[in-house]
Amino acid sequence: MLTRIVFVLVALLLLIPPAVSRAQAVPPTTPDAGTIACRALEAHTDDELKVTVVVFHQRDEAQRSQLATLLREHSGAMVEVQSGDGAWRRARLVRLKSCFGRGLLMLAAPAPFSDRAEFVLRWPAK
Repeated sequence: MLTRIVFVLVALLLLIPPAVSRAQAVPPTTPDAGTIACRALEAHTDDELKVTVVVFHQRDEAQRSQLATLLREHSGAMVEVQSGDGAWRRARLVRLKSCFGRGLLMLAAPAPFSDRAEFVLRWPAK
């Protein structure tokens, strides 16, 4: 009986920390009306220039047209992004004309973005 209790406790100690760390690293799954859930395709940081650039697209197919409109109407505008750490950061949004449905973000480094990272994009109200 004692062996079984020890086994369960050890199993819980090994399984709970990874589950908790994954839960903290995921941005909100249901964006607000003024937000778009996105996925980074590439992320690059230049420590000398102190800039991070992120090539991205929408995470959910249902928001494809919303992102396309945002990119067309607000290329060059300041937006905010929320990555896995939960903090909102200001970024410059740029439409990539040669890459249909893709955007580029430029933000101050260091920024917690990596390839395939999910994040939420929001823009100021008009």
